Amino acid sequence: MKRKVGIFVILLLPLLTATAPAQDIEKPEDVILSTVDNVIARITAEREMLDAQPETVYGLINDLIIPVFDFHNMSRWILGKYWKQANEEQRGVFTSEFKDLLVRTYAKAVLGFTNEKVNYLETLTGSKPNIVMVKTQIISDAGVTPVNYTMHISDGSWKVVNVAFEGISLVETYRKSFASEIRNNGLESLLQKLVDKNETLERSLTEET
Repeated sequence: MKRKVGIFVILLLPLLTATAPAQDIEKPEDVILSTVDNVIARITAEREMLDAQPETVYGLINDLIIPVFDFHNMSRWILGKYWKQANEEQRGVFTSEFKDLLVRTYAKAVLGFTNEKVNYLETLTGSKPNIVMVKTQIISDAGVTPVNYTMHISDGSWKVVNVAFEGISLVETYRKSFASEIRNNGLESLLQKLVDKNETLERSLTEET
């Protein structure tokens, strides 16, 4: 099956619970595809406002895309051993700033949505029934790009905990980068750099669009 989707779907493997999925919840592939449909509908309906006021894209992302991600578990996995060393305030700041980083990083991609499509391929179940991988392909004029979503059950619904774009794991990429910064300069330095990066990205959205 096919759905139109902007490159923003590349948004975006933590320590997971062993809760078995309920039988009546929405299927993981349906979560991905319905999110795509809802985002496209919202972009279409709000295109004039998005062009005039690019910052309004944050509301769209927060309303429709962010709810399908489990940022708490993503943050735990990315920080690894440093999550255990961090206090509650540092954990909260990191989770919030990491979420904002993804929102701001991909805001321009959402605004630049054109006519890409996504092919749903299959959903693979791992060794645990509450962990699956939804495999898709982005189809564009440039070619075919594999995008795979790792999902698990959280609060009674399937949530994304990792995305692999052309085989490159978003979580693993950030984990290595952030671990290097923490080793060299400490966790507080990483948190401040995330704050600074988010402020820069927010300013650049309106300056360059």
